[in-house]
Amino acid sequence: MFQSAPLAVVLVLLGGTLAPAQAPARAQRQRSVTVTGNPSEPPPEVHVSPETPTVLLFSVDIRKQSVRVDEARIRVVDASEQAIIVRAVEPLGEGERVELEVQFADGKVPARFALVPPASEVDTLINVTRREPLAPACPAEVPTRVRRPEDLLLLDYMDGSGVRTAQIPTLEGGAHGFESNGGAVYRGKGWLLLDVQVRDLRGPQPWVPTEAVLVGKAGEKLPGRVVTEGQGEPTPGGEVRVLVVTEEPPPSAGLVFTLELSGADGRTLAFPPVKIPEPPKKRGKP
Repeated sequence: MFQSAPLAVVLVLLGGTLAPAQAPARAQRQRSVTVTGNPSEPPPEVHVSPETPTVLLFSVDIRKQSVRVDEARIRVVDASEQAIIVRAVEPLGEGERVELEVQFADGKVPARFALVPPASEVDTLINVTRREPLAPACPAEVPTRVRRPEDLLLLDYMDGSGVRTAQIPTLEGGAHGFESNGGAVYRGKGWLLLDVQVRDLRGPQPWVPTEAVLVGKAGEKLPGRVVTEGQGEPTPGGEVRVLVVTEEPPPSAGLVFTLELSGADGRTLAFPPVKIPEPPKKRGKP
């Protein structure tokens, strides 16, 4: 609902003193337009003439001192908090367009209009509404998966540089039907990650380790979590990449451990003693 128009508007609508005494040469019309504030959209056209004032009545407050228009072509007769009255100084030429800009009191994108000459009708009252932008829909909350040490390798975010590493020796001779080309140990803040390749020489059934443990020289045991790349079963006789994630050992356990892998079929694989990287030295205070 639009609020009451100012007195000057009422006088115009009732054909009062602001209108010339002679009858208008063109038909008069009242209509509504919507402004969007989108510069890519053409501004609504308003048909104006020197004979008949045109009232633009807004549904929200405007800054009456903010009207911008070519005053040599368009005269601003009156302006209030929700309405302005304009008329052409002289007839606009065919195809001529004069831009009118009005700022809103709330500071949102100004309204723009194209004042053009009337073809058969002249606008006497334009009810101006503003299209409010749709509130953005709240995106469904997507749980963020916490990255784990093995993801750094599987996603190629980490290799042998950037963190402390050590090599895992190769394993030959087919102990329990296995061999390995060795691998690497990565040491991060609070964790160890061992990356090895295991080949099952027996077959025909593929072998997938299900348990892992690091055993120190003095018998300390660090149980590990086993991750196989792709979570799929390897083909018989083929290699499987095995990642073992465990906590950092206490300083008393030393740096030399044996990696033991166990499968559901009862077979185990023990790698030669592995020297894990030393922990980084703490930086002293400057």
